[in-house]
Amino acid sequence: DAEAPKVALPQGTMAPVNSFNTLFHTPAFWGLMMPVSVSSMASDVIRGYWAQRILWEIGGYVAFYPPTIYRKDHIQAYPFAEEKDLHVNVGRLIKFLNEWRSNKRTLFERILDLSYAMAEEGFWTEQDVRLTAAWLQDLLAVGYRQPRLMSLEIDRQRATIGEGDMKEFVPKKLPSVHLGVDEIGTVNYEIGNLIKWRKNFGNVVLIMHVSGPVDRTALEWRLLYGRIFKTVIILAEQSNTELAVERCALSHAYKFLPKVFARYGGADGFLFLQDHMILNYWNLLQADKEKLWITNKIAHSWVTVPLENNKEEWFVKQGSMVKQVIGSSPVHFQTNYKESMGEDKIAFCGSELFYIPRQFVEDFGDLVGLVGDLELHHKVAVPMFFLAMDSPKNFDSDALAGTVFRSNLVGNETFSSIYTAHAPAVFPVKVQNEIDFIKLIRVMSTGDPLLMELV
Repeated sequence: DAEAPKVALPQGTMAPVNSFNTLFHTPAFWGLMMPVSVSSMASDVIRGYWAQRILWEIGGYVAFYPPTIYRKDHIQAYPFAEEKDLHVNVGRLIKFLNEWRSNKRTLFERILDLSYAMAEEGFWTEQDVRLTAAWLQDLLAVGYRQPRLMSLEIDRQRATIGEGDMKEFVPKKLPSVHLGVDEIGTVNYEIGNLIKWRKNFGNVVLIMHVSGPVDRTALEWRLLYGRIFKTVIILAEQSNTELAVERCALSHAYKFLPKVFARYGGADGFLFLQDHMILNYWNLLQADKEKLWITNKIAHSWVTVPLENNKEEWFVKQGSMVKQVIGSSPVHFQTNYKESMGEDKIAFCGSELFYIPRQFVEDFGDLVGLVGDLELHHKVAVPMFFLAMDSPKNFDSDALAGTVFRSNLVGNETFSSIYTAHAPAVFPVKVQNEIDFIKLIRVMSTGDPLLMELV
């Protein structure tokens, strides 16, 4: 009915919304995600209820306008089972959504929080929690800005509605006109930079080992770096299925990397990063993605340890394992390694940050295979691998040479005091919770102003 009034539903009131002739304004683009673990006939309506609830978090509304299209229905029967997810659970779903609250600090965190809660309640499955995380990461990757949170109106005291506030509408069937929505946006300088960074690193996989509590930081790291990289793989000492965090001991993290390489056969390369090191990706546009990068030019990160007369048993044992691996490796690995390091010393590197291009992925995997069950430590194995794969003169050592690196912060030093947006990376930092993450974002925003949209 073209004369129907436009109606916006207040918070606390819901209506079924499907995918036909439904328009999503830019602040609600996150609501375009369709769940896949429920029946196809119910997917869009369940999505509609989910999106309505999240809209309340940003002061948004579902509005019904007069029709702009007409559909010819073909009468055909279909099994009730196709919509059972909707008919059986809709009452419980609406009650759950009205009662649901979240104290997360950003919209995307609350979206993921609700998706996880809906999986716990059985409205959809873990598959849609993973889908939600991937979808939000994709939105950030293309420069989408999260709307800011607003206080919920349903938690405020409401004025009493009397009969004089009611309005009755009697429908009339009249021709309708097309409802046009015109939105104009400009790509500003910051968005232009984000597109440039994403173009450079959009086919590079970031593998991040997190030492802090993953339930307080995993999503934040994905929000930060997922805007730039193809994907962000989170590793930790303990797995967390809900947050897609995989178990991997840092002491042998290198052994896990070939599994990730195999998943992303089309990636240009793989960047490994520990959460104590912050990556200023905007300063790495000139780095050569066809070469190896590691912190071999950073004095406190990469050191040479002599083995002869060494009194430290740990280094002696590690050196013995290095000799065993190199001795059993193909000739080109032996030649590269011995030309760079010899046999009476080993390289010891924190391996907080390094890059492996596609052309060296197979070599890295072969070296992991040669290590086998040996207890070769990550800090010894990674520099050994790099020296075996290629000569240091062929590394892009300049890529990370400007890294700010402090073994320990002394006196009144803090991460904020040593941080500079002009370095490719900064070490150390300690992010344990959302507050730490917000502090980090604020200092990093001097290099990437759009990061302030995350807080």
